[in-house]
Amino acid sequence: MRNLTGGRFSTGSRLRVALCTSAVLTVAAAGCASPVSSDGQATLHATQSGDRPNVLMIMLDDLGYTDLGPYGGDAATPNIDALAQDGLQFSNFHAYPVCAPTRAALMTGQDPHRVGLGSMEGFTAPGVSTTTPGYQGTLDGDFTGIAEILADADYSTYQAGKWHLGAAPEQTPRALGFEQNFTMYDGAASHYADKLRHAPREVEPVDTVLYERNGQPVEELPDDFYSTHAYTDEMLRMIEEGRESDRPFFGYLAYTAVHDPLHVPDAGLIDQYLDLYLENNDYNKLRAERIGRLADKGLIDPDIATRWPVQTPDWDALSPQQKRDLAYRMAVYAAMIDDVDRQIGRLTDHLKETGEYDNTLIVVTSDNGAASASRVVYTAKPGSGEWQDEHYPLVGDVESYGLPGSYPTLGLPNAQVSSGPYFHTKTTVFEGGTRVPAIVKTPGGNDEGEGPRVVDAFTHIVDLYPTVAEYAGAEINSADPLAGDSAKPLFDGVSDQVGTDEFGMELFGHRVYREGDWKLVYAPVLAGGSGTYALYNLDSDPGETRDLIDTHPDIAQRLAEKWEQFAAENGVVPAPFDVVEASAPRIAALMYSIDWTE
Repeated sequence: MRNLTGGRFSTGSRLRVALCTSAVLTVAAAGCASPVSSDGQATLHATQSGDRPNVLMIMLDDLGYTDLGPYGGDAATPNIDALAQDGLQFSNFHAYPVCAPTRAALMTGQDPHRVGLGSMEGFTAPGVSTTTPGYQGTLDGDFTGIAEILADADYSTYQAGKWHLGAAPEQTPRALGFEQNFTMYDGAASHYADKLRHAPREVEPVDTVLYERNGQPVEELPDDFYSTHAYTDEMLRMIEEGRESDRPFFGYLAYTAVHDPLHVPDAGLIDQYLDLYLENNDYNKLRAERIGRLADKGLIDPDIATRWPVQTPDWDALSPQQKRDLAYRMAVYAAMIDDVDRQIGRLTDHLKETGEYDNTLIVVTSDNGAASASRVVYTAKPGSGEWQDEHYPLVGDVESYGLPGSYPTLGLPNAQVSSGPYFHTKTTVFEGGTRVPAIVKTPGGNDEGEGPRVVDAFTHIVDLYPTVAEYAGAEINSADPLAGDSAKPLFDGVSDQVGTDEFGMELFGHRVYREGDWKLVYAPVLAGGSGTYALYNLDSDPGETRDLIDTHPDIAQRLAEKWEQFAAENGVVPAPFDVVEASAPRIAALMYSIDWTE
């Protein structure tokens, strides 16, 4: 465990350490106490029986709730579908609204503010400096990496793909316990060998992102490099080499698909989906179709009330060129999802061929909801727009979407389609920004043999750290309580929930506190909020369309007080509502604009 700043103590709902074994929960389903060592530190120790499983954690980037086949998506995902058939499908799984905080929580088990990722890459709440503890945008504070505790439990530990948690010596995958790594350190990049950033940085390398293999910089990538394929190749290599030992493995495979720029090398695959979307790309109809497929699967009420972000243009007001533009974006996006599914199939096929599939815990999820922002969001600094135009010369040519040098983004209307019935998109604290697909194949698979076991319980990315620890039989010593609780009892079918059903969150000054079906939200008007607190009941209104704060002011007051407690315990700086509102027009112009082709 490292101590970089002097950690802050945390208590409260879902902020305690509670790692109960399945055996304990079978006897006493009411819960368990957190064991405490003689020096007052929280101590977790999970017993285990039988062979300890391998763990393969697959994180997709900016994938929306309805994008996969089991959730009603348009793209073909037969390999992910098969994982769902063998395991669990979560309908109420959540991440943080942007990628770096989610990845920080996954790797450390902590609320992101406690480990330096209360914000990311210089984007903070108005009035909050990036020098504020908890808002540096890179790993900091007291934590023990999940790979560290698994390495201590005699696991081989592998990382491939996106990191986005800092590149200082104490912040690298190697520092956090990964024996082998092939890492892209930045938030995202061109998916091809050019390694291009979204915009220039102020220090070297100015134009390109940072890649590393096993602690050594990777200066050049092969000409045929494509991120999704390369990360899969690297993870397969690590797993295969590790077969020489008798140790189980923990693999963290962090794809950059389907983050913009939307790139995929298979032109034929793009054409396949282009035929679909050119024929039907009215986003009102596409969203309705996805909701209908979710309803057919029993995952949503077919009569769910929905709403659109206020910046969504009227479909009938769009020009034929704009409609065609949106179809091309959706085609490349779907092709990327199809392609990443094929790569996941390579992994599961290898595990089956080597006899490891049945004894592997596999998790497939996303770091946040679908991305609505255009490339303009990366051009806030002077000269960045001109830099993009120079380094991505195919910008504006829809027929080049997907190729090196192009820079397509999904676009706000398409991103809301991706979120399906849930309101809004990445960067917002509404369900569309945080509710993500999650498929879990447990060791041994689904004994029911009747397809996915659908789990409706509220679960969160913070629960994966203690869950993996329990499966591994790992011991955790933490100066601070973990933010989540082990989901192993739920996975094993001996509990119907994970920890409590309360959860607090903050990002960019936006606030959330959940208690059961009640959700208190502050978001600016231009980000879909009311400009002050709003109260939603997710049981009767999962689309967050009816503000009930005037009907239930007592509930709103209670949740507001609980949010203040959460904030105080986790180093959150509460930005005043009026200050956040004042900055909202500038931010909304960046986040919700559509960069139409000419």
